[in-house]
Amino acid sequence: MSLYSFSPEVRIRCAADYKGVFDGALFKVHQPHFLFLAKITEQPKSRLGIVVAKKKVRRAHERNRIKRLARESFRLNQQNIELLDIVVMPKMGIDTISNAELHEQLKFAWQKLQRLVKKHHKTAISSPQK
Repeated sequence: MSLYSFSPEVRIRCAADYKGVFDGALFKVHQPHFLFLAKITEQPKSRLGIVVAKKKVRRAHERNRIKRLARESFRLNQQNIELLDIVVMPKMGIDTISNAELHEQLKFAWQKLQRLVKKHHKTAISSPQK
């Protein structure tokens, strides 16, 4: 069961870590209602941060629902994700779609993020730095 936990070491908690992802994002994944920013981390596990602005989602229960679904999706997919610091940010209109559609978009976003990371690793290996 601990394989699928969402413990404190897999959370981005301090402002400096969020800033590091915002400033140094190597990977960006756009979905109709989400934006993922990610960068390679030195931590032993991938970490997740979620930013849901009141400006994007007015009602607190909707912000909490979005965060809950994003954490759950990360928790279930963290075994397949490379060592990354990831920040998930919802876009306008996310509060009007169903949980099932949110799960689908999150699933596609994790898959797309994995493809981007693998592509990055292939290009880094094929063109060694001098």
